[in-house]
Amino acid sequence: MKFSEQWLREWVNPDLTTAVLGHQLTMAGLEVDAIEPVAPAHSGVVVGKILSAEKHPDADKLQVCLVDVGELSEEPLQIVCGAKNARKDLIVACAMVKAVLPGNFKIKKSKLRGVVSLGMLCSEKELGLADSADGIMELPQDAPIGSTLNDYLQLDDVSFELGVTPNRGDCFSIAGVARETGVMTRNDVKSVEIITQAATIDECLVINIEAPEACPRYAGRVIKNVNTLAKTPMWMQEKLRRCGHRSISPLVDITNFVMIELGQPMHA
Repeated sequence: MKFSEQWLREWVNPDLTTAVLGHQLTMAGLEVDAIEPVAPAHSGVVVGKILSAEKHPDADKLQVCLVDVGELSEEPLQIVCGAKNARKDLIVACAMVKAVLPGNFKIKKSKLRGVVSLGMLCSEKELGLADSADGIMELPQDAPIGSTLNDYLQLDDVSFELGVTPNRGDCFSIAGVARETGVMTRNDVKSVEIITQAATIDECLVINIEAPEACPRYAGRVIKNVNTLAKTPMWMQEKLRRCGHRSISPLVDITNFVMIELGQPMHA
């Protein structure tokens, strides 16, 4: 069972350090196998907005971008970028000059094919947030320009990995670990607010339960007119990533999210 400490503390927030919390979970029978940062250390990476992206005068696969980083620079930064998805109005993770990326990779003022570049537009892989990436990181349009990426994504967090034994299936969820933590530390546990959604269509899907002793009850709902072009919100992608789940699509991500938080297996 892998989960984000921040997510757990949304449910129960004992006045304990990360190390002490881990020790107490182990002493309670939920052995902590690992506590790891959710992202490698970096500095100087901020939220920026591409104001323009023009073809490099001397390189077919490069673009010269002007990037707004808010009050951090009086003028937009000129950055040469080779990512295919770099485009006007895109919100990006911008490593400014003097930034240090994972692996002690230092960003310096440079020239790429004769054009000055004052930074770097980063992918999730370069920031240690993913094993691979097809282009630079795309942030939501409402991300605050000029804020640090660390603050925006709340990367000051760790992931706990528990070696949950088969007899503790109640702790295969955030809610389950929160209940255990609340009892262990004598702290109140906040329950998730569930808003009932009344059915608006009458269509049903017939389900035959062939093993009623193993599955005494099966529940589902027919949902239509799903926007297949929608994207999973960044906050949900991050919560899933910190629990070891890759974002796939909104429907799959929602079912995984509910399963991790409440322990209810779901499928869409």
